[in-house]
Amino acid sequence: MIEVRRHRIMGGMKYAALIAVLIMAGSSSARTFTPPALPDDEMTDRQKRSIEKATGWLLQAQNRDGSWGLERSSGGDITCTALAGLALMTAGNTERNGPDSRSVEALRSASAYLMERARKARNDIVAGSVTLIQNKLGTKVHNFFAVIFLTQVYGMRPSWLEKENLEEMREVLGNLTTIIATSQEADGSWHKNTFGSLKATCMAWLALRAANSAGIEIKKAAVDKTVEFIKKQYNAGTKLFDRGNQMGGYQAIYATASSIRVLYGMGYSKSPEATGAADSFLKYVRGGQMGGQYLTVEGEDYLSAAMMTQALIREPGQRWTLWFNYIRDELIRRQNGDGSWTSTACISGRTFPTACALLVLQAPYRMLPLQDH
Repeated sequence: MIEVRRHRIMGGMKYAALIAVLIMAGSSSARTFTPPALPDDEMTDRQKRSIEKATGWLLQAQNRDGSWGLERSSGGDITCTALAGLALMTAGNTERNGPDSRSVEALRSASAYLMERARKARNDIVAGSVTLIQNKLGTKVHNFFAVIFLTQVYGMRPSWLEKENLEEMREVLGNLTTIIATSQEADGSWHKNTFGSLKATCMAWLALRAANSAGIEIKKAAVDKTVEFIKKQYNAGTKLFDRGNQMGGYQAIYATASSIRVLYGMGYSKSPEATGAADSFLKYVRGGQMGGQYLTVEGEDYLSAAMMTQALIREPGQRWTLWFNYIRDELIRRQNGDGSWTSTACISGRTFPTACALLVLQAPYRMLPLQDH
């Protein structure tokens, strides 16, 4: 293992500038801040209405302890809580300010819930239990999502957070990132012996990158090996990242979206692996082998959509336009009347797909530092 190199893992993230945008309203009321105006082709009226309904459902689904479960009124889940929090942040909400005061309060509660559990973490934030999401994405995956969310909170330095609390959050994040870094395989992957290895590897990479960008020291994580591992999974025949995938079908699609997210984030968007896989992914989900089935059953569909969106938005152009026009219309078409989205297999329930859908639909606001745009 080698120590993460800060300039490589950050990949040009304009973190300070984004934080300035997020908190530019200072100490004024949360209602004074509004997301920036966007071109009509990136933010339509239908899209805004869809976002409003989905946000309403998500806020109503939050538990009293600040958590979200896989389904409304179900027990708290670390990953669902982190994803729901990120979805609210994508609209420009922070614990300090935002366009929706309800979301600001919801984010405070979610942060407190995750911090309470993170304080107790030793080898895992949910040690002793195996959840549905862990079964699909890897046993350590809750640590990944918790770090991704908490680093966004930490990096924004909310005014209500006392200095000692901020230091505690830094210490907690340091502990969680150590758990992630030390669980990396020798070849740079995470959870290599599961069918979700590339998905887990992407989430682990996102967590460590976000932590590093927020100023958390990362040790014992080999980023270069992670990129090398991902590239080795590319199949020049199918133009998908499916070499290590024995299940085919959807799992190849999920692995490909995750791999593209990492390659774009590391500056390899022009590599033959990234361009070939991006074009193949678009072909498969829009009208190829997966045409008509994408976003119909599995929760991982929605996670892959979020990963592809965060990757392609970095380089506006034909691929981005083709992808976003497709995924926006598909999501709006499949939205439930109550504002949510539903997955019925693998990661089932409404919270996971709804949070991921909001990450996609609100991505054009470019509000999350995590999007490194």
